Amino acid sequence: MIASETQAPTTTEHPLLDELRRAVPLLVVVPAMILALWGAGVLVIHSRVDDWDLHFDKWLAARRTPWLNTATEWGTYLAETIPVIIILLAAMIIARRRTGNWRASVFLAVVVGGEKLVYFASSTLVARARPPLPTLDNTYATSSFPSGHVGSAITLYAAIAIVVGAWRGRRWFIALMTVMVVFACIVAFSRMYRGFHYPSDVIAGAIVGTVWVLASLRVLRPIRHD
Repeated sequence: MIASETQAPTTTEHPLLDELRRAVPLLVVVPAMILALWGAGVLVIHSRVDDWDLHFDKWLAARRTPWLNTATEWGTYLAETIPVIIILLAAMIIARRRTGNWRASVFLAVVVGGEKLVYFASSTLVARARPPLPTLDNTYATSSFPSGHVGSAITLYAAIAIVVGAWRGRRWFIALMTVMVVFACIVAFSRMYRGFHYPSDVIAGAIVGTVWVLASLRVLRPIRHD
């Protein structure tokens, strides 16, 4: 008598879940960055850097002009929450359709979303007050250190540059990374000019964005070569 062989049922992993699982190692980076920013923020607040920051912001506020008031308002929009979400979703949809898989889309989401997580946690812990100056917009509830706008500008536009560069080549990567640097500088200046951030805030935001992009790129790859 021949025993019948029973075949174990096969399960098919969802491609999106498979790509999300690749980002798990980054969960170690998040608390490390938050703790580092917390320590850096405390040092900045309780050092002479705080006085230098305020002196620079006062100097900048005293030199406001109508045309810069308008220009910096538009400059801030480059990294406002709603435009960032719209651009991110559009980039994710285009990446999904162009590549035929979820890898590039997940990379974009992780780069932008991870920076916001680090920003919200660290800014809450540091709780640095906004500069004591008249602002040119409404003041948000979040604290000043680090600059979330600068972090968003770097992560969003750098992630797009990396994805497009991996797909289209080095020239596209260099061109779009140049655009990212220009946008980040515009956003940084705009946020200080309009009275929302100190220089150390935007520097910290730039460091957060850069470190997170590099960490995400190290763990993930935006284009899958099957």
